[in-house]
Amino acid sequence: MTAGMRFSNSRRHALAGLGAAVLVVAGGPLVRAAHAAAPGAGLAALPAARVVVLDWPLTEVVLSLGVVPVGVSRPPWYAKLDGNPPLPPSVVDTGLLYQPNFEVLAALKPDLIVITPWHAPLRALLERIAPTLTVQLFGPGIDVYPAVHAATRKLADALGRVAAADALFARADAQLADASTRLAGFRAIGRPVYLIRPIDDRHIAVFGKNSLFGGVLGALGIDNAWQDFADPQGMTEADLGALAKHADAQAVTIGVPPAVAAQLARSPLWRALPFVKQNRVQHIDPLPQLGGVVASMRFASQLAQALQGVTT
Repeated sequence: MTAGMRFSNSRRHALAGLGAAVLVVAGGPLVRAAHAAAPGAGLAALPAARVVVLDWPLTEVVLSLGVVPVGVSRPPWYAKLDGNPPLPPSVVDTGLLYQPNFEVLAALKPDLIVITPWHAPLRALLERIAPTLTVQLFGPGIDVYPAVHAATRKLADALGRVAAADALFARADAQLADASTRLAGFRAIGRPVYLIRPIDDRHIAVFGKNSLFGGVLGALGIDNAWQDFADPQGMTEADLGALAKHADAQAVTIGVPPAVAAQLARSPLWRALPFVKQNRVQHIDPLPQLGGVVASMRFASQLAQALQGVTT
């Protein structure tokens, strides 16, 4: 598992095999007992109180609604991926992202398990433990930014947190409006922006229009300089030379590790890029490339802070 959580067909094929492999585990006494106590695959009529989340971006969404999950896949990774709100230390580790420990899940006695479409091979097994809700944040033909809002609404309904979702969206709208006001001067110069995460002295991850960051950028009325391919998460890896297409572009780097920053400082390819030569590079702190409304708010605020003084 990498921090990028890259989308791949091979992962889905591996999951299909895993689904067969864990049938023996799923037939164990703990799981049989839980299944007997919670028959049926439908969602409970009452709002879920004990929630397990098998995805880190969806963990952020659940936390942002004021609900603390009883279990999450590998909790330390949520923090490593710059997740916010923070995850309390009391949350139980349910195992690997796509290889959960079914006995731990059953022992937690959840009344809802939240998964992604990529957990589909495990869904029937999970439903033996508790009602299971699939929530999608990204995929082919899906823009992440509106998908995040739809996912938040879906989870708010399941968790009985509609008022919390309304309040969260109101805060997000206010923060976006504030960021837009602060960026009026930058918008006036009509300069497109590259949103990038350098990988080494030759390669970068660049975020397209369908990414979470790209969606916020568009909502702020700023053009994305990257118009080429982006994967279902809204990003792609490219050579530094691919960023030379727009000589007038601004660049915003997101969460560059010190070692990579040192590599870039020595890289002739990096120094030759127009936005580097003309000192048009701003930096913002690490943020999850896949997150919820809170991640989008954090990005909008940091972007406004980075670009509000750029007016020429």
